[in-house]
Amino acid sequence: MNRLAQVAGLACLLALPAFASAQQEWGTIKGQIVFGGPVPKEEAIDLGANPDKNVCEKNGPLQKQDWVVNPKNKGLKNTFVWLAVADPKAKGAAAKLPINPKAAKVADADVHMDQPACAFIPHAIALREGQNLVAKNTSTIGHNYKYTGNPNVPENAGNNFLLPPGAQKKITGLVADRLPVAVECNIHPWMKGWVRVFDHPYFAVTDADGNFEIKDAPTGNFRVMIWHGTGGWLGGAAGRNGRPVDVKAAGTDLGTLEYPPPAGP
Repeated sequence: MNRLAQVAGLACLLALPAFASAQQEWGTIKGQIVFGGPVPKEEAIDLGANPDKNVCEKNGPLQKQDWVVNPKNKGLKNTFVWLAVADPKAKGAAAKLPINPKAAKVADADVHMDQPACAFIPHAIALREGQNLVAKNTSTIGHNYKYTGNPNVPENAGNNFLLPPGAQKKITGLVADRLPVAVECNIHPWMKGWVRVFDHPYFAVTDADGNFEIKDAPTGNFRVMIWHGTGGWLGGAAGRNGRPVDVKAAGTDLGTLEYPPPAGP
């Protein structure tokens, strides 16, 4: 072997560790969102003289969904949590997250939001671009389904249609956007719901204990974003930029994150 070949071979060997360290790794992010004030008391919705009152209350009085807090551990349900790149000013390709090959393909094409008893179930839904939002009505009365998103994003701007008993309608083509999509039923005006759409799979909605888990996320320095339909960003206006997170291959536990109640009048 000549001298030139030896030098080239040594250079390749020296480069191997750097190449290996540059490979993207993946980890899991988890945590719990808890309500930061006294646990709100359950409050029944006054349906007034609505003609569907008997059907709506077939399972008992409807409870307000503004704040759903577990009294045992103060876990806050229906909170959106997602990952974003470290630089909040990033645009275009720089704002895109690396996608784990395991999650390159959207698993389930349809995600359902039902109206079985005059409330949207689930109250909060997260979608990935390419998934369809299926508005369902499994109740015995009619509903309408009105969704309203960013007026500057035609795909999300919204629509309003009737859903007779037992009907469903598929909403296709929703795209990732910084603004949520609000859902309501004008026939039963207390009904509210929320949808957020992402261009990556690194999102979650907290469960009844306030817990969330985001699997197979890219390791490194990113931001975690936290938003609730009633209170908005965790941390108020400053929370629009989220909070730094170092995602590790061994897993990242954010622990308990307190969501303070909005300031009173």
